[in-house]
Amino acid sequence: MFVKKKQKIRVRMFFELMGWPKEALNKSLKDIVNKLRQTINVTDEKYAEPEKISEKMYTSHVEFEAEIKNVRDVFMITISFGPSVVEILDPAEIIITAGEFQDILADISAKVNTMDKDIKILAARLKQATDVLKRLKIVPKKEKEAENKQIEDNPNFTIKK
Repeated sequence: MFVKKKQKIRVRMFFELMGWPKEALNKSLKDIVNKLRQTINVTDEKYAEPEKISEKMYTSHVEFEAEIKNVRDVFMITISFGPSVVEILDPAEIIITAGEFQDILADISAKVNTMDKDIKILAARLKQATDVLKRLKIVPKKEKEAENKQIEDNPNFTIKK
């Protein structure tokens, strides 16, 4: 079946999170789904129970189906929210015009440029914070020591005496 101009696209999406405390995982997943509900019709949500993967770390996921109004929105939701999986359930084939494809590419390019700018700003702020810590004689532990331990068992910084 080909997608017609006003036909919705039915998808299955899968979002996965890792973190702690475990109670926060499904709350965060529900927040993602609720944010998506503002623009798409979400159905058939299935939340997994958080699973312990290390001393303090947990993982959980949500899977749901949704109806999305057009191909452009499928792309933008995917690039903005970063689901682990996006499966197109219906239609089997999607045809778009060159103009629609160009609009999608422009949206993706704008989003990537915004993300690039944000990364550069964060990198500059990290450098500033690292410089302040060095002036205060608070330095990161040796990298090799940090590589061999779990995140939750290894404090990120130590005070130089």
